[in-house]
Amino acid sequence: MTDAPDPLDLEIARRLKATRITQGMTQTELGQAIGVTFQQVQKYERGSNRVSASTLMKCAVALDTSIAALCGEDDIAPESKPLIRAYSLLREDQRRAILAVVRAMGSDT
Repeated sequence: MTDAPDPLDLEIARRLKATRITQGMTQTELGQAIGVTFQQVQKYERGSNRVSASTLMKCAVALDTSIAALCGEDDIAPESKPLIRAYSLLREDQRRAILAVVRAMGSDT
């Protein structure tokens, strides 16, 4: 038997982190929303701790997404990935500013 994390657990961890960053949410904010510490969120995002079904549901609600999206059933379009990666490299204040602009642009339609 191996101690290596299951590939699905690692994919959920990656998607959880990417979604949190895209939403402009800190680990502390997500932790507060789902009732755990930011350290536990870090463990979830590294894949060192599995995310239970109930916690996955809480994460989906807090991040305004679906469980399917966090599990990979609702895949991100390949052309969006470079944008998401670049966004994830920004400082927290920069991400919040960009998110505010995009949301404002969306409300104009």
